[in-house]
Amino acid sequence: MPNNARAWLSLAVMTAAALSGCGGLTATIDASNAAPPVSAAAVPAPDAAWYPSPNFNARPAGMAIDTILLHHTASAGNAESTARYFANPAAQVSSHYIVDRDGSIIRCVQDVDRAWHAGVSEFDGRPNVNNYSIGIEICNVGDNIEPYPNAQVYATMRLSAYLVEEYGIPLSHITRHRDVALPPGRKTDTSNNFPLAYYLAGVQDLVEGMPVPARIQPLAPPGYDPSVRLYTVKPGDTWQIIADGQLDNAARAGDLELANPGVTLTPGTTIHLPTNYEGFFQLHPMSASTVLGLFWPAA
Repeated sequence: MPNNARAWLSLAVMTAAALSGCGGLTATIDASNAAPPVSAAAVPAPDAAWYPSPNFNARPAGMAIDTILLHHTASAGNAESTARYFANPAAQVSSHYIVDRDGSIIRCVQDVDRAWHAGVSEFDGRPNVNNYSIGIEICNVGDNIEPYPNAQVYATMRLSAYLVEEYGIPLSHITRHRDVALPPGRKTDTSNNFPLAYYLAGVQDLVEGMPVPARIQPLAPPGYDPSVRLYTVKPGDTWQIIADGQLDNAARAGDLELANPGVTLTPGTTIHLPTNYEGFFQLHPMSASTVLGLFWPAA
């Protein structure tokens, strides 16, 4: 559990939001050019609020953590709304960390445990990436347009550098969901515009105690609305296939259908992709006692 006042305050605020049914508002895009993280001989653990998910299990006995897997949330919502989604047993997914657009971090699963974020996967010839990885979700709608704010990129760097030092993870074992998912091409995260090379170089700089070069913050194009995302149906698509590939979870097929009433999946048809979790929450409500039980489980 968090052991400082700020984290406890964050926990209380998020609990109230979960109980009230508030899924989090669409986050604004930070266009600032914030300073990059300061280098250090040892990278400290970043501050992170605790919002527990029940969607995890034990890693295989003796399994070392040696990989970091990056995702995007496929949502215009903030980290709190994604944490609330991960807290729902019906989601059947989770990650260890969520990095918001303002650089704040929420932790949903302890590192020692096996979060459910990679699905059917293989990395470096080894299957079941969940067994040996830490999952980091980065708040982004995933349309290859929404910029990744500097504060978010730097926070992801710092978190990753801490994990690299804490667990002796080789830099070559930092990878993306799209690179490990099976069959190949099943996943799209992180999106094409995530600054992967800059991020990886920054992680290496931090681990080596070197300064991280500044980054010019990309801006969204005029009139861009991250809450509107469209998809053109392909041959062979089903609601489950589209939800798995575009929303990162086949369990969201129901709220995908809810966002497209009366639509038949015919190749060439344009459908709306939900960019928040409200449809999922509508289909899978959680009681107040269930939410409270996540934070304060019975002895």
